[in-house]
Amino acid sequence: FSLSKTDTPKKKPNSEFKGEFVKHVRVIKIILGLILLFSGIAKIADPSKAVNLMLEFKIVPESVILIIISILPVLEILFGVLLISNMYQKFASISALVLFTGFFLISIYGTITGLNSDCGCFGSVIKSRIGWGMVVRNGVFVIGCGYAGRKKLK
Repeated sequence: FSLSKTDTPKKKPNSEFKGEFVKHVRVIKIILGLILLFSGIAKIADPSKAVNLMLEFKIVPESVILIIISILPVLEILFGVLLISNMYQKFASISALVLFTGFFLISIYGTITGLNSDCGCFGSVIKSRIGWGMVVRNGVFVIGCGYAGRKKLK
């Protein structure tokens, strides 16, 4: 009994593997882009919960909160559109990574200090309480950005 050439298992060519990697990265970027787009639009529609959270943190002066809440949703929408459209890929990936890392650190701080209010992450459309669930969610977003921002596998 012998195996013919057609019976031997075939390895995936490296180019096929890279093609799959690119598809996964593209899907992740679209998902993260949609999250940012939705979040930004929801904050524009109802910024009150995000403002209330910033007031509870007592880290940012009240005079700066209005500036932040005016700029943040615009940046979320911009980075979301760039991720979805695949334009300015490096800028979009790094910007989204910085933004999600900031959200991750804020969720850790809020959880450790015992805040239990709605973060206003998605305006009044989706309720999202500060806690370990939010830390994990934001951590997944950071990991997704890190994965999607990679140029190639080593």
